[in-house]
Amino acid sequence: MAFTSEQAERLILSAARRGRLPHALLVTGSQESGTYTLALRLAKALTGANAESVDKLLHPMCRVVKPGSKLRTITIQSVREVEPFLATRAEEGATKLVLICEADRLSDDSANAFLKTLEEPPPQTLIILVTRMAERLLPTIRSRCIRLDLMEPTSGGVHLTTAQQRFLPAVQSALACLGSDVAAIALRADFQAILAQEREEITGRITSALKEEAKVYSEGTDVRDWEARQKDVATALIETEYLGARAQMLELLQLCFGQAALLASHAVDVVPLAPELEQVAQQRSVPDLLARIKAVEALSRDLSFNVQEALVLDARFTQIIGSDPYE
Repeated sequence: MAFTSEQAERLILSAARRGRLPHALLVTGSQESGTYTLALRLAKALTGANAESVDKLLHPMCRVVKPGSKLRTITIQSVREVEPFLATRAEEGATKLVLICEADRLSDDSANAFLKTLEEPPPQTLIILVTRMAERLLPTIRSRCIRLDLMEPTSGGVHLTTAQQRFLPAVQSALACLGSDVAAIALRADFQAILAQEREEITGRITSALKEEAKVYSEGTDVRDWEARQKDVATALIETEYLGARAQMLELLQLCFGQAALLASHAVDVVPLAPELEQVAQQRSVPDLLARIKAVEALSRDLSFNVQEALVLDARFTQIIGSDPYE
């Protein structure tokens, strides 16, 4: 079940008042869903820290861990730096808070080091892991956190990522021909083409960052050895960003059909992402639109497994856009 950031805040603070504050929270969702807003509100309520942004969260009872370096990973050094803070005892009735930003960027070494902290959580401490891609975290880390999925915004003010902006015109064209299997095939082709472009750009950016970072090690270090050790890290980062772009594009489809369903049920204060959604809401029933949302969810689930991607895309896009959304 997904929550608004306000609902999640009330749940956690209610647990804190009852003496049942969890040791670790896994907060998932985009920044627009309020992940960091929730973290800042919890920091204020539990520690008294009053910050407008994560970068300004400077308080004796708070620590922030963020990705660093050109490759934007959370290194084991970053994890080690908060260990002395975690080892200190808070004053009676006080709470320490550690915020892990973009937790899916934990390297293998840092993830394993952090796992030891979760296995033996320090008292009077709340650790908040924020990520958009929880599936990229070690299962052992996920299992030791209370997970809170935040709802994505469904009205005005939605911020689209680069991948979503590229995909939106293709989605609009498909929505204008909703119910057509030909439109489904066209959207599948656009989906694959945009993903190929995303992968190429991501690979180029991360490879360039790796080369720039190697310059730091050019004096007194075997750069070739360093690059060889970083190759696996770069490969993992490329895959993470690629999967993130793919997930964002599927989220865009869910958002569009979700808005159409709201419009079809005469919900108020819904500002559609595209004008085609008004027409879709008039022509399609709520059950039909919900079935298409389930088809998007099924596609996302299928792609998370080792499947024949071409067959899955053909079948699911037919359900998402084509004549029959029902399995």
